[in-house]
Amino acid sequence: MTETIAAQIPLALAGAADKDWVETHPGMAWLKQLWADPKTEKSASLIRWTKGYTAPPHVHLHDAHFIMLGGRIAVRDAEYGPGDYGYEPAGAVHDATTTLEDCVYFFVSNGPIRFTGDAAA
Repeated sequence: MTETIAAQIPLALAGAADKDWVETHPGMAWLKQLWADPKTEKSASLIRWTKGYTAPPHVHLHDAHFIMLGGRIAVRDAEYGPGDYGYEPAGAVHDATTTLEDCVYFFVSNGPIRFTGDAAA
């Protein structure tokens, strides 16, 4: 590994615990942005949802990946729990996603997501 790459790794890993959770839906959903590229809208984040929260319908405009760290969610006809990995290809359409148990998951998106109610739909 080159010295430059080795020097960047601690910067990428450090500070996640110190970052603030940002409430996205009062009392139900929070996001902790770990990394983002403003030009491409690529991002990596932790997402935390309370049992009973329902994420609105949306379209993945680019590939996305997630790993469940705790809790359970229902996506389409499947349930995901701790350790489960999910992949959403560009163009994947979701109806609502339901939180079955309080959960936290790691989410990587290779670009923006369009929610059904977005004006730019």
